[in-house]
Amino acid sequence: MSSVVFICNLALSNLGKDNIEALSDSGAEARACRQFYEITRNLLLEAYPWRWAEKVQSMAEVVNAIPGDWAFAYNRPEDCVKVLSVHPDRGSALAAGNLPARGADYRYGVPYDISGPNIYCDLSPAFLRYTKRATDPTQYPATFIDALSWQLSVRLAMPLTRDKNVRSDAWAVAKQMSSEAMVNDANEVRETSDHDGDLEGARS
Repeated sequence: MSSVVFICNLALSNLGKDNIEALSDSGAEARACRQFYEITRNLLLEAYPWRWAEKVQSMAEVVNAIPGDWAFAYNRPEDCVKVLSVHPDRGSALAAGNLPARGADYRYGVPYDISGPNIYCDLSPAFLRYTKRATDPTQYPATFIDALSWQLSVRLAMPLTRDKNVRSDAWAVAKQMSSEAMVNDANEVRETSDHDGDLEGARS
């Protein structure tokens, strides 16, 4: 079962560093992991519309500070790291999540704007489809764990090794692992869609 410490130890091992027992350890490795783990995770979550980290929920309306531009204002959910699309109902938002090209066409959402903590649109009610701040490592796919560990290695390289070549090598692997994780996520959507189509054909 994965954990934050498990992922941190993968990252440390990538650099040839000793493992830690807990983030609260007093050593340099634990201090660096405490400093960089959360931001590294959030940046990777934000970098791609991971299907497994997708969430749909209705938005809470707030006072509209720019009524001349948009009809309604909503509070951005606290766990939202990346807005994907805005929809008039939960069903269309969930359906959009099964499309390989997410948020690329207003047929799968409506125009919106983001300013500070608010999301503006011309819908009421409005449902938000977004990438959540997934904090439970036990829910991460294996390819995401691998990508995250290497991305973390890039962050840890300079404070722990002071070697630019080590950081450069880690960055090259991190890009490759992140790309593979994204392809794997996209293929799951396509394979699910194809499978559903085969079932439809079988039923008919």
